[in-house]
Amino acid sequence: MRVVDLIASLFRDLKVRDIMGVIGGSIMPLYDALYHHREHFRILMFRHEQGAVHAADSYARVKGTPGVVLTTSGPGATNIITGLTNAYMDSSPVLAITGQVSTNVLGRDAFQEADIFGIAAPVTKFVYQVRDPEEAVPAIELAYRISMKGRPGPTLIDLPRDVQVAHPSGMRELPVDLSKYEPPLPDEGKLREACRVLMEAERPVILVGGGVRISGAHEEVLKIAELLRAPIVTTLTGKGSVPSTHPLVLGVVGMHGRPEADAALANADVILALGTRFSDRTVGSFEEVSKKKIIHIDIDESELGKNVRTQIAIASDLRLALRKMLSLIEERRDERYLEWLMMIRREFERAMEEWSRSFNGMAPWKILKSIRRAMPPDSITVTGVGSHQMWAELHWDVLMPRTFITSAGLGTMGFGIPAALGAKAAAGERGVVCIDGDGSFQMTFNNLALVREYGLPFIEAIFDNRALMLVKHWQKFLYGGRVIATEFRGSPDLSKIAEAYDIEYFRPESYEEIERKVDWAVRNDEPLILDLLIDSEQDIVLPWVQPGKWLTEAILPPRMEVSLRW
Repeated sequence: MRVVDLIASLFRDLKVRDIMGVIGGSIMPLYDALYHHREHFRILMFRHEQGAVHAADSYARVKGTPGVVLTTSGPGATNIITGLTNAYMDSSPVLAITGQVSTNVLGRDAFQEADIFGIAAPVTKFVYQVRDPEEAVPAIELAYRISMKGRPGPTLIDLPRDVQVAHPSGMRELPVDLSKYEPPLPDEGKLREACRVLMEAERPVILVGGGVRISGAHEEVLKIAELLRAPIVTTLTGKGSVPSTHPLVLGVVGMHGRPEADAALANADVILALGTRFSDRTVGSFEEVSKKKIIHIDIDESELGKNVRTQIAIASDLRLALRKMLSLIEERRDERYLEWLMMIRREFERAMEEWSRSFNGMAPWKILKSIRRAMPPDSITVTGVGSHQMWAELHWDVLMPRTFITSAGLGTMGFGIPAALGAKAAAGERGVVCIDGDGSFQMTFNNLALVREYGLPFIEAIFDNRALMLVKHWQKFLYGGRVIATEFRGSPDLSKIAEAYDIEYFRPESYEEIERKVDWAVRNDEPLILDLLIDSEQDIVLPWVQPGKWLTEAILPPRMEVSLRW
């Protein structure tokens, strides 16, 4: 039996159902083997390899199992690097298998040869080029398992063409110790000390990162917050970890964080940080946040103390650590800090409502609220990257955990459409909406071909401001208003793009029209492109903390007069 036939059988054993990719000469034998098992697999043929990886990334976040990508050698392999880096930054399990030229011409600049091993090594958890046919199946199974072990992430197996068609006489396991990927058990002494510090705190705050979603620890987080009466703020990836509607959840913190969330973290005396890497976009100033008492729990020991100084650092699976803490924490009753933060929230909502009345046309955040009202609570929301993403960060309500997907660490424009396709492939009958921008849309809209081809309908809501708005925002504030290379001289006719892919197109003129059309798409499970015209001169995302500034220095919306200092 050929190596590729054994790989197809392995995929069946691993219960792989959906495979994303683009075929080519060096990966053709593996696709040919899948042909003979096609009743067990759905091959989603993307129009560009980057789209396939973004879809696999999103698929994994929804499904909880690795997304699988198959591409050919050379440009097919190098085209997936952005997607692998995105998955690496956001801790998403992806298994990529790249075809490679035959071993007898490796290193001779053969047609479509690229050193994918060297290129991918910095942005994967595990990469391996198979030279021995007896190692092929064990290597792929190992890579699949490593992608999920400990902190999830992408892995890659490079498979030369002659290895794929070889007939191995046996299997040879790779000498890789999987135990190094297992998180240690939490230090109980440190957990007790952490609980003592939290119960003695005057203004404790819980910072929720993407690790809470990955570990499935949202219930434990909410219970601890309720015992401590501690506000919860989230990172951008942490936004999908806890419901926005919980009274203790204040929203995303950071550069484009909600003012009540920024105020909560900036004035806290103790921070319980869960599954976060303390990115610069989250805290602004590493120096200022390091002045706090920080309790940091993370499955990845290398994150502890990397960006900020911590008083108590605990390497552990979050869910396990938090369950132990629940048995040690006693109830607190002091709510003065919460009351102050809620005052800031009310002032923010008042200012935003007043600001919306001055907009020429519809205000971006009120557009989001109209879409949200029409989407079921369990629907999946993905975003592209740009000002629309920041509006969603601020104003999109997550009603159920694991239903918000975005490119946070890498900020990859073009992520939205393939991510929506991957989410729909994983979510089945659940609704999917992509909050996108016209700049992000134009990077990957060729993948809309998959909507009808594979029955993957979703709602594509495009913030049409005819600009790379978030960059233009920086030009206005940081570069003296010198706007260059961020405005589109002419935008494509989105109605014709929709027609080309047999997708319903609609340009609403009111919030009520948005809600009605989204409701129609949801009820009929039909794809829809919403062309949302927004005035680019007014589309300035506020609040905004300038790079390197502290959270209390946020530029607030017009007529919002409140101090973010306790």
